Amino acid sequence: DFELSLSRSIFFIRHILIVLSIAYFLTKYSDKTNIVFKLWMIITLIIIIDLYIQFFFGQNIIGFKSPWGKRLSGFFNQELKVAHLLIGFFLPSFAYFFQKNTKNIYLYVFLLLYFLILILTNERANIIRGSFALFIFFLFLPNIKIKFKIVLSSLLLFIFCSTLFFVKPVKDRFINELSAMKVKKSFFEYIILSNYGPHYLSSIEVLKQNKLFGTGIKTFRVSCKNISIKEYYEEDDALSDIGCSTHPHQYYFEFLSDLGLVGFTIFIFFFSYMIYRIINCYILSKNYVLLSVVAFFIAQLIPLLPTGSFFTSFGSTIFFINISLIFYYLKK
Repeated sequence: DFELSLSRSIFFIRHILIVLSIAYFLTKYSDKTNIVFKLWMIITLIIIIDLYIQFFFGQNIIGFKSPWGKRLSGFFNQELKVAHLLIGFFLPSFAYFFQKNTKNIYLYVFLLLYFLILILTNERANIIRGSFALFIFFLFLPNIKIKFKIVLSSLLLFIFCSTLFFVKPVKDRFINELSAMKVKKSFFEYIILSNYGPHYLSSIEVLKQNKLFGTGIKTFRVSCKNISIKEYYEEDDALSDIGCSTHPHQYYFEFLSDLGLVGFTIFIFFFSYMIYRIINCYILSKNYVLLSVVAFFIAQLIPLLPTGSFFTSFGSTIFFINISLIFYYLKK
């Protein structure tokens, strides 16, 4: 669908422009960097407090209720993706101020409030990504005693386990729902029998028909109508009927179906190169923000975990704002 793909693709240049704009702003007005991160931290804290209000009272401060009682939406009202926003902006703002003062008690309170509400959002994939990013960040922090890292990691693990077993909505999502899946053979079955498994399989079938260049950005919703995944669900026709969606719900599968092997290779090279550059720069500079960004990237690229679409304003803006931080600090 050339017309659909072109209209979505051509304006993707806005993300290149936002990277250049933010990197330029931070370079030209480096004395304002503190204000930027302070604003991010304040806004993130407001979102966190609002989510606690929604958790305890059933609605947030402006009356929004989650469309699904087990999960939190906060200011996003009917869309269940607030955890992605928190992960994208909490880490760099926390890292910026943590490097300035690792003994600031308010930062630790902020960290604990963030981690607990991340779990209470009940977004399974984002909880895993957010926890993994935090683990990477604290694991590789320089000039921090091992004893401190062990204590902090144990505390976060205790919070996660306590929430998992004593907060019913979280227990339902992580334990009851997964144990209820009729899996007999392998891990592969867990994947294909999950809510997003049919989308993954559909994207693979789309790729088989368009191996080199895929079907074009944002065309999965059209191309998935022309394929069948019934062979994977011989005992469950219901699942074979839900393979079509707006996108494959996983970055890797989205790149493969939309951009083919050529586009997928380019993206993997890009991600790998960026991570390589960040790590090299971090080794030299010991900059905490760079460490937080590489932790964010690695967490976003965990295979098989469900994601939103990469080619949407929401996900891509968060992604490319983090890239703009990389460009700024690499230049600095």
